[in-house]
Amino acid sequence: MAASVFSRFRRESRSGAKASDSGEQVGPAPVADLTDGDFFDSLDGHATIVDFWAPWCGPCKALHPLFDELAHTHADEGLHFARLNVDESRTVAPALGIMSIPTLMLCDLKGNEVDRLVGMPDRRRLEELIARAKGLTG
Repeated sequence: MAASVFSRFRRESRSGAKASDSGEQVGPAPVADLTDGDFFDSLDGHATIVDFWAPWCGPCKALHPLFDELAHTHADEGLHFARLNVDESRTVAPALGIMSIPTLMLCDLKGNEVDRLVGMPDRRRLEELIARAKGLTG
């Protein structure tokens, strides 16, 4: 079986989860890969930070290791982290007004957009977004 397009972005996290030779994540995968078909259903019931990206986007590829690391760090805090490849899923991003990538969107427990970061955020901005997400869960 061929490795997924996401396998090249998997990195070792501080929690010790590693990517195997086949590209599959060993241990829990804290970042869910979403599609047009499951996007809205996956947002219901928990605060979610979604990374809208494409394989050809340099800043998107640069963001993935940091996003993955933070997802691993906060995996046990009731937050969900997800990615949507805008090249493979061409309906959701335009419907939500995503015009640039990377774009990170924070959704509340009902799937409503609460905040959005457009462009390559630094660690501080990402941690602020995560802090805001934590405020939605408690």
